[in-house]
Amino acid sequence: MFDKKSLDAMFSELRDNYELEPEWEEIQRDAHLGIARSDGGVDLGDIDPRVAEVLKKHNPS
Repeated sequence: MFDKKSLDAMFSELRDNYELEPEWEEIQRDAHLGIARSDGGVDLGDIDPRVAEVLKKHNPS
């Protein structure tokens, strides 16, 4: 389960790498969806691969 420290680090990395991308809003949406799926023990599904990589990197479990 994500904690505040891991969430802050994950969103910071996403922001640093992708905030200026035209699809930034979709990246944020996929990040929130991925967190919910990950914390719920469900497969990440069809989220942006950039988001999936960062999620896996920062997931403390």
